[in-house]
Amino acid sequence: MRPRPTQQSKLFVCAVLALVSVVVSAAAVVAQTKRDISVVGRKYAYDVSDSSGGIIRVRKDDLVTITFSVSDIAHTFTISDDHYRIDRRAEPGKPATFNFRADQPGEYEIRCSLSADERCLKEMRGRLIVSAK
Repeated sequence: MRPRPTQQSKLFVCAVLALVSVVVSAAAVVAQTKRDISVVGRKYAYDVSDSSGGIIRVRKDDLVTITFSVSDIAHTFTISDDHYRIDRRAEPGKPATFNFRADQPGEYEIRCSLSADERCLKEMRGRLIVSAK
């Protein structure tokens, strides 16, 4: 015959399970890196704070905050992909800040979608590169 668990042993098991749950949750949060990136649109190009050539590089599961500003005319930061659908407009003196989780690895085109200036549509391009861990 097996002895019946006591109230103290039940509480101990519950406390251990709760502690394990907290540790696992904390590990998942630590695995996500927060990335703050500044992007400036000017003269039909994107200038990225920690890169050259208008390329934003992040890793899968990064929590990304983009501060998008412009120095000449209004522009957009647009990614029109099946997964990432981002379309933010900034005007001189009025930056746009937005967040997303980089949960899909791949390369994505960033472009200006404003048609007020034909060069925006044709020339203003950048890349978001989300690398696998």
